[in-house]
Amino acid sequence: MNEFRYKRIFFSQIIFLTLLSIVTFIFFKNNASVFNYFLLWTVAIILNLYTIKFFALPSVSEIEETITKKDVALNQQKKEYELENLKYKRLLDSLQDPVCILTRNLIIIYANEAFRNLFSYTEKKFPAPLIRVTRNLDFQKFLEEAVETNQTATKSYFSFNQLQDPHKTYFDLKVFSVENEINFLCLLHDVTERKMTDQVREDFVSNFSHEVRTPLTILNGQMQNLKAQLIKEPNFESRFGDTFLKIENNSRRLINLFNDLLRLTSVETKKDINKEPINIEEMLTFLAQDLMINYPKKKITVNIDLAQKIFLVDYNLFEQALLNLIDNALKYTRENGHISISSFHQDDWDHLIIKDSGMGIPEDQLHRIFERFFRVDASRSSDTEGTGLGLSIVKHIVQKHDGRIKVQSKSKEGTTFTLSFPSK
Repeated sequence: MNEFRYKRIFFSQIIFLTLLSIVTFIFFKNNASVFNYFLLWTVAIILNLYTIKFFALPSVSEIEETITKKDVALNQQKKEYELENLKYKRLLDSLQDPVCILTRNLIIIYANEAFRNLFSYTEKKFPAPLIRVTRNLDFQKFLEEAVETNQTATKSYFSFNQLQDPHKTYFDLKVFSVENEINFLCLLHDVTERKMTDQVREDFVSNFSHEVRTPLTILNGQMQNLKAQLIKEPNFESRFGDTFLKIENNSRRLINLFNDLLRLTSVETKKDINKEPINIEEMLTFLAQDLMINYPKKKITVNIDLAQKIFLVDYNLFEQALLNLIDNALKYTRENGHISISSFHQDDWDHLIIKDSGMGIPEDQLHRIFERFFRVDASRSSDTEGTGLGLSIVKHIVQKHDGRIKVQSKSKEGTTFTLSFPSK
């Protein structure tokens, strides 16, 4: 309706101005007095205002009709919004996991029943300040950081009121923005059972490894004593040489296996790591030279070229990761091969690249190399010893640093590991 009215007034103005120009030209081309011009323009303005009123301004009935329609539409939208809001509230209230919606100022505007029960918050009236409901500074700090970054934030195995709660209920936290980053939704998923299962598994592995490693060490020592006594016997090599060699190799493999299990458990259970700026060039040089002693016949060349030398890492954990990766590169690289180690900084990340010219990894097995006890097919590993835990240890160490690890490889074309660590 309005669009049609505007079109009419537009065309009427064109016609009016055209007629005004023609009248002015015809009647005043020979008599151009100021009074006549003034009189003409006064009449023209009055007529123009009347035209605008007639064509553009709506009538009282039209105004009432428009207001009525807008009011009906607004009431309909309000009902639909209330119905949709009620539907979502019922859905969230039916969840067993605690859920809350809060503003940028950390004011809770909605919390489901599970959330209120978790903090024994009897009042159902919202909004309410987060700290008054939860009374937990760690939770408050986590949400403050999530709101500031405007990105989805997660935290695993978070526990409220650890001193008051002897059973320590654990949650996975997730916060993300809703309604165009005006409000934020916080989900708390109870993972206590999973945490307890992981704890039992870690305790079992740790205790089992400790208990088995001790008798293995004793057996290996007794075997060495027996060998020292029998080595003087005639025809020792032909009679006992193979037997003792098999005992030594297998006992060493078992001891290495349990040592790796203990290292993996230690990394998994380590809660806090001590990050510090470390110049990794000296560490890499020492590890490469020390490990190359174990492979004297291969004559492998190691080239270290670092554009970024300072990494913010935990010294001991980082050294363990490099030890495993460099040892793997030396182990699976053929004679006269080469290994290159480089680094660079980009977008607040420090990247370390370890590339070898070894036999590579088949593409269909790349996705499994970080699994525990997984070893690539026998053609790759038949002549090498290993527990299958080295890369799993490396992955957990990188994850402890909030970093990333990527591998690229093709069979018989070498392997490239890229470790990325936050620089801040």
